[in-house]
Amino acid sequence: MQHFHLLKISEYRKEANDSAHISFEIPEELQHEFLFRQGQYLTLRFVFGEEDYRRSYSIVNAPSDKNPMPEILVKHLEDGIVSTHINRKLNLGDWVEVGPPQGHFYTNYHPTNEKIYVGLAAGSGISPVLSNIIEALYQEPKSTCYLFYSSRSFQDIIFREKIDLLAEKFNGRLKVVYLISREKHFEDELFEGRISPEKLQQLFDRFPEVPVQEATYFICGPSEMIKKVSDFLKKEKKVPSLQVMYEYYSPPDDEENAERSEEFKKIPNLESFVTLIIDDDEYNIHLNSKKESILDKALKEHLPVPFACKGGVCCTCKAQVMEGEVFMEKNFALTDAEVERGLVLTCQCHPTTNIVMLNYDV
Repeated sequence: MQHFHLLKISEYRKEANDSAHISFEIPEELQHEFLFRQGQYLTLRFVFGEEDYRRSYSIVNAPSDKNPMPEILVKHLEDGIVSTHINRKLNLGDWVEVGPPQGHFYTNYHPTNEKIYVGLAAGSGISPVLSNIIEALYQEPKSTCYLFYSSRSFQDIIFREKIDLLAEKFNGRLKVVYLISREKHFEDELFEGRISPEKLQQLFDRFPEVPVQEATYFICGPSEMIKKVSDFLKKEKKVPSLQVMYEYYSPPDDEENAERSEEFKKIPNLESFVTLIIDDDEYNIHLNSKKESILDKALKEHLPVPFACKGGVCCTCKAQVMEGEVFMEKNFALTDAEVERGLVLTCQCHPTTNIVMLNYDV
């Protein structure tokens, strides 16, 4: 079961680009549950009326940073029910239901490593990218980081002061380039525009010291940017897939997903008996393979299943297939290795056999 804890907001401050930067006060008895790794996220839960809303927000600090407790950034979205509540209603001292850290948008560091890390971020996508870069700078004194960060204007650069201080503190080991898309850049015309394959190639040309195929990349921002840039690095620049890491905030809407929808049409139309293992308890549901997902059916039955995005972007609803087979419509969160081990995102899963057993206790 997904466990939430009531935590008190210990810091609340507004950042650029209509965002809120939040820290939580974590009691001593819960601190072991909220130990986190760089690049992970927290899931917040709000109940408005009869509706249960859960949203995941990336952790922006790093374990080696001065604050060992996780901090998050919440960008206000015009039609976002939860982001509007957080940015317009919450204040210092308020209490919020928060789940323990999750996610695997990170790599392992070692003090003897001498590597190059490249952060590619746009807008609020700076959060998990910055978290990874901070940890790399602290943990690997021989490594160097590059941050290419795109914003609409200089005023919209989130955490600019923090980033500039990091660049100064680590004295040449962090090179920062702010890309601006809606106004003139005071330093160089090259730094005007958004992050794209074409822009990234221009940046590689400007910074030839970056070993493109040997570097490790952290990418976060609009879905279209992530897909195009990650494909460019892997397919055209031949960067190994394990060195191209990215975090989606929303699923990309592209032809590949349309093809997946065509695949869904081909799955058998059958009635399935599905067993869900949650906190060592077994729950049974019946559903048709062509109708709602396993997660949606479980929620309709009021079962204690973990969930957050429902879009195949986070890993909150992951489970392991113990018996039978399922079809997963989308996957923007699990690695190939995890899928090979039988892990699935239940928000995207439909049974393709009459008997299915899924274990959430993984």
